[in-house]
Amino acid sequence: MLKEVVLNLMYVADVKDDGKEVFKSRRFNQVRMDLTDNDLQAFGALISKLTGEVYIKIDKIETNIVM
Repeated sequence: MLKEVVLNLMYVADVKDDGKEVFKSRRFNQVRMDLTDNDLQAFGALISKLTGEVYIKIDKIETNIVM
């Protein structure tokens, strides 16, 4: 049984002098469980417009209960 869904949006925060990228992420807990992948991508696009960050990866983390 599905317990909760968490959304993790990853973006490049900085690029060091040696060319290495520094990644950061935004995490949204207790996301609606019935959202489709298209809904999550639309949510990521909306947050991107609000923050000005360009997300390179969107992770959907599902926690399940095993009885």
